[in-house]
Amino acid sequence: MASESSTNPMSEISKTESEYGLGLLASTLAHEIRNPLQTIRLQIDAAHRGGSLQTALTKIAENITRLESVVDRVQKLSQRYVVHPEKINLRDFVDSVLSSVNFWLSSSGISVSTHIQWEGEPVCEGDKELLQQVLLNLVMNAVQAMPESGALSVQVYEELEHAVIEVQDSGVGIDKKSLKLVGTPFFTTKETGTGLGLAFCKTIAALHHGSLEIESQEGEGTKVYLRVRKNSESINEDSAKDTYHA
Repeated sequence: MASESSTNPMSEISKTESEYGLGLLASTLAHEIRNPLQTIRLQIDAAHRGGSLQTALTKIAENITRLESVVDRVQKLSQRYVVHPEKINLRDFVDSVLSSVNFWLSSSGISVSTHIQWEGEPVCEGDKELLQQVLLNLVMNAVQAMPESGALSVQVYEELEHAVIEVQDSGVGIDKKSLKLVGTPFFTTKETGTGLGLAFCKTIAALHHGSLEIESQEGEGTKVYLRVRKNSESINEDSAKDTYHA
């Protein structure tokens, strides 16, 4: 007879993944805070040794601003979201998002193609506003990955109980090492990025009982799959009323 205290292997795996995620977040956050603190300490020490007080104060102010930015990003990371499901026509949904950045796309020399493969009208249910933010984020990432023009493709299709929005670009791609970290809070390959965009996208996908997956090869572009449940019945009523955080 199995002991009542026997553990559930799946719960142990979830616990391990959670602990790993928290550990990675903690170490990354420590790194983000430690660097400006060290700079502030060095500037104070330089001023004590007769260095320019004005230079020291300027550098200290810059690094305080940097610390404030880190705090702001942490607050955004812990932001709570409420899911309000509604019917979404995915054809209109995609057209709306692309039209909102049409000028940016055309001025960047990027050609755009869309394709719908769906039996009947492509309709799902979800939080339209949150999902718009996700798709816009994915499109902006794709455009930024193609600094010298390129091709952007957005496809919509069914996959069992999920609706899939596939965003593909012909950009610079992501190397294997970086690809493993993409979507991790604070990790970014952009000089001015925060590393929270894809973390937000993954959170919203999860709230819709879906997922966000990325395929990429350096020099060969990137493909992102956004999956969300097609029916509102899949988004538990209690879940829709509750608040969540990333």
